Amino acid sequence: MVEDLTKAKVQLETLGYYLFPNFFPLKTIEDLKKILIPSNEEWSKEFNHPKNVNSAYLTSTKFTKDKKDRETLFQFINSDPLLGVCDLVFKSPPYFLNTQIFFNPKDPSKLPYWHRDIQYLGIPEDEQSKRIQKDFVWHFRIPLEKDPGIWLIPGSHNRWDTEEERKVRLELEGRKNHENLSDQILIPHSPGDLFVFSAHLIHKGHYDLDRFSFDILYTNFPEQKQTAEHWNHFPNEEIKFENTKKQSIFHLV
Repeated sequence: MVEDLTKAKVQLETLGYYLFPNFFPLKTIEDLKKILIPSNEEWSKEFNHPKNVNSAYLTSTKFTKDKKDRETLFQFINSDPLLGVCDLVFKSPPYFLNTQIFFNPKDPSKLPYWHRDIQYLGIPEDEQSKRIQKDFVWHFRIPLEKDPGIWLIPGSHNRWDTEEERKVRLELEGRKNHENLSDQILIPHSPGDLFVFSAHLIHKGHYDLDRFSFDILYTNFPEQKQTAEHWNHFPNEEIKFENTKKQSIFHLV
């Protein structure tokens, strides 16, 4: 087990991803599905667009309306197995940021697209390249159905784009962000698996099967109070944790 964790830590640091097979009991996955299918449906009522490929803020009172269901999600997000993996990728205490569900778009013309999550922050590219070296965001992906996988460029979380990668990702000089890239690999995953990858990797989805995967985002920086007040996706005083010492992941600034 120690050797496995050492291998995972090294690969996460160097390549930016690691697949933990059979990490969860299938009963846990079924319990999550019962909560998250309705939550995703509530989200879709408000943000219904055929090109959508993911929902977000599923722990919000707007989308997960039942108190016990929200408590179940927060207890899961704050559970020892997941926080143990956080210890592999963070040198400082981790923080909860958000949740997402990834699914296939209804519009067949919507193609998977290479991106780094940070490109959507609206900050200059030179600042993005500096930010990935100090602000860390990790996706903990939990497939609730068999997932065709994620395409990614191993190690790209530790560096900026090559010339080819930048042209494709940003669609420069006639290139398109769905084109193949050198060094791309596809990592499929199944219910029970945990797939951890850096949001700073150059990556894209793969639209196939009945993709329905739950992502928890952990960071090395706290979420803004303003964002949490807008979405109400953090636990309130009604949520009681078994171990109050672990509530620090829900810290806000």
